[in-house]
Amino acid sequence: MEPKRHFIMAPRHQTTGFFVRGTGHFIIARKEAVKTAGHCEIFWCVGGTGTIRLEGRKYAFRPGHVFYFPRNSIHDITPGSPFLDYHWLSVDGEDAALLFDALGIGPGLLDAGPCPRELFAELEEDLQNGIKEFQLKALNVAFGILTRIISPKPRKLSAMEEVKTFIDANFQNPELDISGVAEHFHLHRVSLSRSFHLRFGISPGGYLNSRRVQEGMQLLSSTSLSVKEIAARSGFTSADYFTKVIRRTAGAPPTQLR
Repeated sequence: MEPKRHFIMAPRHQTTGFFVRGTGHFIIARKEAVKTAGHCEIFWCVGGTGTIRLEGRKYAFRPGHVFYFPRNSIHDITPGSPFLDYHWLSVDGEDAALLFDALGIGPGLLDAGPCPRELFAELEEDLQNGIKEFQLKALNVAFGILTRIISPKPRKLSAMEEVKTFIDANFQNPELDISGVAEHFHLHRVSLSRSFHLRFGISPGGYLNSRRVQEGMQLLSSTSLSVKEIAARSGFTSADYFTKVIRRTAGAPPTQLR
């Protein structure tokens, strides 16, 4: 990914207590210089990882995170490997800080979820127009971005719920096994098995096999596909192994179950 520093600044300032000063989209691969913000500013991460230091304290910065820099704060940002991708907007004016205070947005890191890129694109278009109507519209769009930060977020899945969801989405891949699941989530296989069983009362390997059996049984009862085709679609490595598992589970081979 190539570095990028695209930004739009308001053509002229408004006489209102706060106004949108600018917005941009940066992709950085090198540490930024230490800055003192003369205005209120947010960064919304959309890709990569990084570290932000605000007034000497460090914060990990990753997709879904928003960082709010209040006026006159001293900060710098360092991309992770290999880059950091984020959108930003700045609000200026003597009452700018009051806007953030009123919304309950405090200095530092917030977990805000996916970045509303469409709103940032709309903000850019409005700021390029010097007409007062569009500058006020830009303020309205910026307000929409800020309210996204504080909107209630869907409940996050627990680590084991994420594992279960991953298995549900990928069990039809015959190459998927528990070692692959553990590697995907950067977990030790033993730790994964223990935690999964504690959460769901079944081992992850047992759950993976049950999803494949369920799929195979459903296809046997609802399609005219061959046993070989059903085995492949259910995530089994061969028709012989599929037949063996179905016989052990249901007490009869696939041909009789039909």
